[in-house]
Amino acid sequence: MRRAAALVVATLGVLIAFPGFAGAHAGLDNSIPAASSVLAEGPDTIVLDFDEPIESTLASIDLFDDTAERIEVGEAVAVGGDGSIVSAPVPELDDGTYAVVWRVTSLDGHVIDGAFSFQVGTSTGDGAGLLDRVSGDAAGDPTVGLLTDIARFVAFVGMVLFVGAGMFAALAPSQLDASSASRRLVVTGAVLTVMAALAAYGLYAAAAVGGSLGDAFSADAWGKVASTRTGRFLLVRLVLSALSVAVLATARRRSSSWWQSAAVAVSIGLVMTFPAAGHPSAATPAALWQVLDGVHFGFVVVWLGGLVLFTLGGRAWFRDTEGEAVVRRFSTIATVAVPVIVVTGTLQAIELAGGLDAITETDWGRRLLVKVSIVAVLVALGGVSRWLLRASGAASLRRTVAAEAVVGLLVLGVTAAMLDLPPVAVAKSQVFNTAITEAGVLADVTVTPGRVGTNEVHVVLTPPGGSLTPIVAATARVALPERDIPAAPVELTLIGSNHYTGVITFPYTGQWRLDLVVEVTAGSTVLLRTTIPVP
Repeated sequence: MRRAAALVVATLGVLIAFPGFAGAHAGLDNSIPAASSVLAEGPDTIVLDFDEPIESTLASIDLFDDTAERIEVGEAVAVGGDGSIVSAPVPELDDGTYAVVWRVTSLDGHVIDGAFSFQVGTSTGDGAGLLDRVSGDAAGDPTVGLLTDIARFVAFVGMVLFVGAGMFAALAPSQLDASSASRRLVVTGAVLTVMAALAAYGLYAAAAVGGSLGDAFSADAWGKVASTRTGRFLLVRLVLSALSVAVLATARRRSSSWWQSAAVAVSIGLVMTFPAAGHPSAATPAALWQVLDGVHFGFVVVWLGGLVLFTLGGRAWFRDTEGEAVVRRFSTIATVAVPVIVVTGTLQAIELAGGLDAITETDWGRRLLVKVSIVAVLVALGGVSRWLLRASGAASLRRTVAAEAVVGLLVLGVTAAMLDLPPVAVAKSQVFNTAITEAGVLADVTVTPGRVGTNEVHVVLTPPGGSLTPIVAATARVALPERDIPAAPVELTLIGSNHYTGVITFPYTGQWRLDLVVEVTAGSTVLLRTTIPVP
C-alpha cells in the first residue's frame, strides 16, 4: 500500500511539472487585419490572437489572393509571452480581396482551423466566395479524424482489459495461467493498448500538420509534435503500454513485491496519460482536474474491466469458490466506484462546459446527455446484479453482468466520439453591415468580427452632394440600454475620402446602439442611429 501511495504521489509530481491553462479549445479572439475589414494599405504582418495559449510551433497561416492563388508568407511564430498570439510577415499587397486560412493546435491537443477575408483599397471583391474556394485548405483529411476516434475507443477497450480485468484476474491465482481465458483477455488488452498508443501518436501528428493519412507515418510530422505537451504524454503512453507487455510476460512472479509495484506503476501511469493529453490538461488548476479525471477514468476502467472479465473470462468466475470470492469483492468495489464516477464526472462536466445552463448548445453537451442516459441504464443494471448476488449468489449474475458489459462498451464508444469536440460553444463571428440614411446623408457601416470583444468599425459616408463631397467631421458613440450602459465615445480616424475607421469593444452580448454624429457642413450636423446585435 505504501508503494502504491508513493507511486500516486510521483505521478502527481510529473503532472504538476507540466502546468495547464484555462479553457478547452482555443478560439480566435482577434486578428490583424480583422475579419472583413477594409484597409487603406496592406498589412505588414498577419497577427492571430487566441483566447488561450496554443502550440505555436504547429501554427500555420496561409494567404490567398482574389484568384485563390497562394501568396508566400513567412513562418508563423509566437508573439508576446503568454503563448496565445502568433504572427507571420506578408509581402506588399496590391489592392484587392484576400483570404487568411489558419490552423493551430490547442495545448490539450485539439486542432482548430478557420479562415477570414479582408480587403485592401476601395476595389470591391467577393470575400465570401473566396472563402468558399480556399477554406478547405484549413481542414485536414476527415479520415484522420475518424481513425482518431476509433484509435481512442480501442485504447479505452485496451485499458479496460489490461488494467481493469487484469486487476481482478490477479486476485485469483488460477486465472493468469497461460491457458486461461482470463489471461488471454488481459494479454489482448495490453496488445490493444500498445497498438492504440502508436496509432494515437501518428494520427495526432497527421492532424496537427493538417496533412493526409500518410503523414501519420511521417518522421517529419512525428518530430514536429514530439515537443508539444500532448505529444510528450502520448509518447509516455506508448512507452508505458510497451512496459505493460513486459509486466504480463513476468506474471508468474506476481506474488513478488517488485512485480506488484511495477504493475501498479504502469497502470497508474497509463490511466493518467489520458487526462494529461486531453481536456483536463487545459483547465485551471491543471493538476487538480487531471487528478480528478484520472480518478474518474480509473474507476471506470476497473468497473468495466470486472464486468468484461466475468462475461468473457469463463464460467469458473461464477462456479468455484475462488472466482465467487473475487466477484463479491468486485461488487463491493463497484458500490464505491459508481458514486465516485458520477460525482467526478459531474464536476468535470460543469467545469468544462462552464455550467450546465447551455449544455444543449454544443455537440459535446448533447452527446454528454446521451452518455448520461446510457450510464443511468448501466447503473440500474448494476443495482439488479447486486440484488441478485445477495439473493441468489454469484451463479445468478451471468446475464446481467453480460448486459452491463455491453452497455459499458457503448458508453466508451460515445465517450471516444466526444473528446474531439469543444465543451464550450465558440463565439461565432457575425459581421454586421448596414446602410442608414438621415437628412440626405447615407452611412454604410461595417463592424467586424461582430462578437464580444474588440471589433473594428468602418463608416463610409455619402453626403447630399455625393460621395466626392467631403464632410467636416464624424464622431460615434455606443450604448447598451438593456444593461443600462450609457453611451461611450468611439474614436474615428479618417483613412480615405469620407471613410472612417475605429475600434469598438463590446464587453457583453446584446443589442448595442450605435450613434453617428456627422457634421456635414460647418455648424450643420446629422444624427444617424442603428442597432448592432452582438451574439
